Order: sequence, then structure tokens, then C-alpha cells
Amino acid sequence: MIRFAPLALLALALPAVAQEPVGPKLGAASNFGQSWDAGMLDAAEALGVTDLRDAVYWNDVEQGGVDRFNTFRSTYPALLPPRGMGMSATLNNGHADYDGGVTPHTAEAVAGFGDFAARLVAQYPAIDAVEVGNEMNSATFTSGPMREADLSGKARYYTALLAATKAAVGAARPEVRILGGAAHSIPIAWFKALSEAGAPAHMDAVVVHPYTTPPEQFVRQIALMRAVPGFGDLPIEVTEFGDENAASAPATLVKYYCQMALAGVTRVVWYPLNPRGDGLAPLIDAENAMTPVGRAFAMLGRHAAGRAVRDVAPDPFTYACGFGTDSLVLWGAPRTVEVADGVRVLAPDGTETDRRRLSRDEPLVMVGSGAPVTLGDTVRLGPQAVIADSFDQFTYGPPAPGTFRPLAMIRGEESAFELRDGQQTNGVPWTPYLGHPSDGLLRMNAEFLLPSGGGASAAVIVQRYTAPEAVRARLVVTLEPSPRSTDGIEAWAAINGDEIGRMTLTERGEFVLDEVTLAKGDVLDVAVGPGATADGDTTLYRVTLLRAP
Repeated sequence: MIRFAPLALLALALPAVAQEPVGPKLGAASNFGQSWDAGMLDAAEALGVTDLRDAVYWNDVEQGGVDRFNTFRSTYPALLPPRGMGMSATLNNGHADYDGGVTPHTAEAVAGFGDFAARLVAQYPAIDAVEVGNEMNSATFTSGPMREADLSGKARYYTALLAATKAAVGAARPEVRILGGAAHSIPIAWFKALSEAGAPAHMDAVVVHPYTTPPEQFVRQIALMRAVPGFGDLPIEVTEFGDENAASAPATLVKYYCQMALAGVTRVVWYPLNPRGDGLAPLIDAENAMTPVGRAFAMLGRHAAGRAVRDVAPDPFTYACGFGTDSLVLWGAPRTVEVADGVRVLAPDGTETDRRRLSRDEPLVMVGSGAPVTLGDTVRLGPQAVIADSFDQFTYGPPAPGTFRPLAMIRGEESAFELRDGQQTNGVPWTPYLGHPSDGLLRMNAEFLLPSGGGASAAVIVQRYTAPEAVRARLVVTLEPSPRSTDGIEAWAAINGDEIGRMTLTERGEFVLDEVTLAKGDVLDVAVGPGATADGDTTLYRVTLLRAP
């Protein structure tokens, strides 16, 4: 019998919070500390942005031991309060006079870093938070010994910066929040290293940048972070997230906002406010005009921010956030939607739409005109066709009955996956995933899987569904092997060990079986293995079982 590897930190429930969760505060990542643009500040105000994430650079201000706030790039925070704006200041870069300009690591440089933070917040009341570092678990924004250190060493260097900043800023303006963690992605190994270094004691909120987490998996991964000692009840601020695709950016913002609200996030900052040259879709374009994702931002400000939020999803295949009594964000497996008179239906960019069908990609936003918007009453959904889905029902713990259960098949022997933290070693994902105790290459999460070996030594990943009742079904398996795959992948399906279909894929494709008849207790396996070799076989996947028409 297959047993799922024990996970001591599960069940994966978010901790109880003292206050009812509300729609997070909305912010935007601006760039005034590097490039002053008065027109952009006007455009941000017109959009309704009241909270910026930006920087004033230590190396620009402290000259010869004297602070000189004498350029637009170093004085712009003084312009924010008259516009009803505030900001968090990100302190990341070193100073040429300390440790040669690399990430501060000596006692003198670390103290200098903290002291500058204190002088900065004393200079500008608009600064209500100091974010210590930016993506400090990566090599991109660190230098010197911190960059060269292993993960535990990075955490110790970083904790020293946090402690110095917390002490200095606390003495100058104790109400200013210290934001720590500085994580690219949601790597549990990084948070464990921070916990062991004592970092949580020096932060008022923890920061993540979930660029590698789909919105639908955010709550699950945050639950794992919450299980790390010291992070169980810290407020969470997402100070960067974005989308390189301008067309999908409004949907990305709306979906993330819903799931972040349900995870208890208190502040979300879209990156970027304005074009940065890195391809990410901005809220305001180069002509200072509002973009589609900017309209989505404004819509959330009107209908979601600061309002009590509830998870009103009716099933695992539908995502739904109720904000207040008259706003609803809704997406998921395709089916019809009916709305009562007086309920407006908006696309993710805030424009009205006549679409009345759920989509996995494009959420709908329903808003009432003084009347409640209630799923099951003023908003009604058609029948749910999905029986089980590998993405929507993915879990890091034991799967529930009637869902797909992942397992490994190595040389004909079945075995269980185990939770892996993410970033625990080189060459692995920076988010939690499932790995195998005897095969370091064999891994998977909700989005991808990687078989290993090849030929007689192939290690295959199986999604197993045991029918809780008799059903006529349709099986849809979507697979997309990496372009780096040497010879593609093999996929097949079987009922009670008898193969019912097989295909080889070297590019994206669908493996569809329109007639799958299961009796109660029947076992449906969907397996993905390598060709002659597993080189490059990282494969995006989704397995969905639907009721037959």
C-alpha cells in the first residue's frame, strides 16, 4: 500500500488571526529614487495610487560623512504627503565608503546601514516602512561575502542588517514598520535559515515576491511558510508581483489580489508603476496614460481594497472572493454564469463585459448597485463538469479521497513523494515541491513534473484516481515538454492496470480519452515517463477528469 510521506507541519491551515481579513492595501513600485519624473507622479495620483515602494540611495545622500538631501531623487518623499501619498523605502545598496560598496557585512558598515535608515525616516514622515534588502536569497541584489555565502550564511548576514535597522529606526521613529525576509519566490529553505538566524524578531512584516507561484497555489505555499517558527503570525506584504504579458496582466493582478487577500496579506505592490525596460507590464505607460492593468488596479481600489474578504468558492475547481457585500471576483473551470438585474459584470480591466461563462484564465468581477452580490443567489453558476483536477486539487500533504494522488513508479515499484522546501540546494525550484527520497531528479509540483532515468531504469510519475463511485468520464491530459527535451516524453493511461491509451510528445499536446467508464473502486492511472533519456524532460502538465457529456 502506498503511504504518503508524513509531513509534521500539516494540516496546512493558515493560523487563526485576531482580525477579519480585508482586501490588502494597494501599492505601486515606482522609480523616483533613480529617475525623477514629475509627470509620472501626477499620473500616479490621478490613478489613485496612495502608496509607493521606492528608494533613496545611501550612496547618493551621505557624502564625506554628511547627509546631502539636495536632488529631486533624494527629496521627492517630501512631495508625497500633500498628495495623500506615503511610501516604503527599500534599503538594499551599499555605500562606497563602507566595505568597498558591497553588501554591508562588517560591524561598521552594518551599523552605518542602520543609521542611514534612521536618518532617512527622520527626514521624511512620508516613509512609513523600511524594507531591508531586495530578494536577498538571490545573487542578483547582493554582492561581496553575502553573495558568496551559502543560504545559512546569507541569512546570518541579512539578519545582522535587519537587527541594526530595527534598532536604529526604532529609536528614531518607532511607528515605522521594518519589512524583512526579502524573498524572491516562496522558498521555505530560506525562511528556515532566517528562522534559525533569529531574523523574525527584527521584522514587523515578512516580504515575498511570488513571481514563480501561480495565484491559485499562493495560499498553499504561504501555509507552508507560516509553519516555519517565527513566521506563524507575522503580517505578510507582497512588495513585488507582476506580469510580462500586458494582455494577461489585468487578470494576473485580479487573481493574485483575491488569493493574497485570502492568505491574509496586508499590502500588495504591483511592479512596476511605470515602464522599467524589463518587459513587465506597468500601471502607467511612457506617455503617463493608464494601461489596462492600471484600470484593474483602480477597479480593485474601488471595489475590494479595505473591504472584508471571504472565500466563497463553491468547489475546488472554482475560485471566488467576496469583498464586502457587493463585490465578487470569480474564475475557474468553464461553466455558465447567470446574474440578477442590478449586478454589473466587469472584465479584469474594469470594463463591462457580456461574457457569462467562467474561464480559468480571465476572472469576472461582479459588482452590485446598492444590492448584495451573493454566489448562489444574485450570481448563479451552471453545473460543474469537473470531477478531479491535478492543479486545482494539488496538495503538499495527503490527498483527499476522490482526487488525483501523485506517486512514483521506479522499475515497477510504487513509492511516495516527500515535501521539499525549495532552494534547499542548487538546481531546484525556489518554491515548495514534491521530491523523491531515492532519486534527487524526480520531482513535481502543481504545474510541472520531471521524470528521470530512461529505458528499463525509467522513473515515472503517476497521477492515480480511485473512483469513489461509478462514473462515465472524459479524461483530458495536457502536457508540454520543455523545448530542451532530448527525445520527448511518453504518456499513457490505464484502468486497473490495463492500458487504455498512450502517446509520445515532443511539444505541447493533449491526450484525450472521451469514454472512460469507471466502476466504484476502479483505479485510473495517468503516467508520464521519459523517452530513452530524461534529459530536458521538465514538463508542464494538467490532468482533468470530467463528467462525460
